[in-house]
Amino acid sequence: MMKLLSKLLIYFLLLVYSPIKAQNVTLTGTIYDYATYYVSSFDPQTGASDFQLFRYTLSSDSYPVWVKISFRATMVSPALGINSETAILDLYTSPFVVENDIILDNRDLSTSTTQLMDVTGAPIDLAVYIQDVIDVADLNSMLSAIMTTGRLADGDYTFQFGVASGSTNGECESATPVYETRTISVESPSAIGLEYPGGSLTDTASTEIFTTYPLFIWSSSSCVTCESYIRVSEFNPSIHSSMDEAIQDERRLPFDQSEQWENIGIMNSYQYPLSGALPLDYGKIYVWQIKNEISTTSGGDEILSPINAFRIREIGSGSTTTSYHPVVQILQQIMSDDQFNSLFGSNAQLDSYTPTGNYMINGSSDDLSNTISILNQVTSGTATITNIQVQD
Repeated sequence: MMKLLSKLLIYFLLLVYSPIKAQNVTLTGTIYDYATYYVSSFDPQTGASDFQLFRYTLSSDSYPVWVKISFRATMVSPALGINSETAILDLYTSPFVVENDIILDNRDLSTSTTQLMDVTGAPIDLAVYIQDVIDVADLNSMLSAIMTTGRLADGDYTFQFGVASGSTNGECESATPVYETRTISVESPSAIGLEYPGGSLTDTASTEIFTTYPLFIWSSSSCVTCESYIRVSEFNPSIHSSMDEAIQDERRLPFDQSEQWENIGIMNSYQYPLSGALPLDYGKIYVWQIKNEISTTSGGDEILSPINAFRIREIGSGSTTTSYHPVVQILQQIMSDDQFNSLFGSNAQLDSYTPTGNYMINGSSDDLSNTISILNQVTSGTATITNIQVQD
């Protein structure tokens, strides 16, 4: 049987199981909360694997007790043309007698398994059987996708772990297993898109902002539980030949120069802080970058965004400035001074206006990231404004 020897990337949400019971047996455990699973070996014909998918403790309120374990994995993956639930692996054990608590780990269950150990180290004899396995055509599609992309194909993967028990072998054999079921959605990692502020180094004149405390906004759907990090540096054309060189130089954020990145938690936007960072100055160019850190079975993986550059507009001697919301700032960039001041200027209809956070695009509610993305299309010339109306 073909074995998968290359590493697979499986992205999914953390899952913690609550106890399930079958007669007088209790099964408690967990599916491990990694964002990425590296799988270095898996044989669907035998169930053998060397990555940890689950770990359970099986206990009973009285011993001895007969137990039978079953495990089933299925998938639905339109990316592979598998549009209905299809078995990857369905295995079960023969009934076995338990004299003490035991630990059940997926790495211990395959058709070659003949013995487990209870928590005291006493051996338990059993056999593992395959009831169903993915067919050759679907297996080849899965392996082809893995070899091409280095990760498991997008889709929904359902895992069922069941236990049946009884006071005798026959009672256990005829008992209906009680299952714990979890479905995991696997999604390919996506690049981080920097939405605001800035763009390429050559576009800083057209992407100027008007505040020294900008709101940084980016998008990424690779992992909703990933930690995000940011760094901001000044770009000085007299000493820096590229944005990469500038971002590695002295940082405005984080303040501590021994740290390369500022940990900002799980989010897709970040307001430049009033304290804990070096101040940004009017008239200067800055570069910024985002990193997502993903926990994996082999440690941490990183996804880096590209680097954006932005200029903070110079303030003339004796002039004043208003720190507008990022949406209003972009409108200020794409509208003429007369248009903008007629709406947002002193005593105008939208004087001191701040967006509420409720955005509508084509009649449907949307978020700040998509709103700014559309406005940036206007800034870049790929879209145009045909009409502006103010509604109460």
